Amino acid sequence: MAKKKRPIKQTLVIVAEGQADAAFVNHVKSLYGVGNPKVTVKSAGGKGPSNVIGDALGTLKSSGCDRVASILDTDIPWPKTKVKEAAQKKIPLIGSEPCLEGLLLQILGKKVPKLSNDCKKQMHPLLDGKETDKKSYAKLFTKEVLDSARTSVVELDLLINIITGQK
Repeated sequence: MAKKKRPIKQTLVIVAEGQADAAFVNHVKSLYGVGNPKVTVKSAGGKGPSNVIGDALGTLKSSGCDRVASILDTDIPWPKTKVKEAAQKKIPLIGSEPCLEGLLLQILGKKVPKLSNDCKKQMHPLLDGKETDKKSYAKLFTKEVLDSARTSVVELDLLINIITGQK
């Protein structure tokens, strides 16, 4: 009897700027990341956009995955040469304005301060635990909240589409 061929699972690595970004993306993955592609999230450890985009480029080159995407802050200008190289390699770059916490406040429909530190001061007390723990996002960022917010928050919609294999 011939073995049934299982469909080949695509692999996607999402390079997040820091540990809090990775925790949030892991939370979103837990809600939407069922099936294909197999999604892995890793933190680039911060150090600015050059490092994060460089990590995404290096991950694509060395990890053996099919696709890479990256989520990073916009409070520091992204280096044009790295952005161009990421575009050539078809690595989507998702900007959190001005930082992850700003994006989270936007998802919740709150006014987003201009400075990253002000966003963090406003967002962190709302979380149900440490910002680096994916469980901290579960109460505020339910699937219903994310589904509703993705109609107006382009970055969230792009992230979900990448995780679900739509983009």
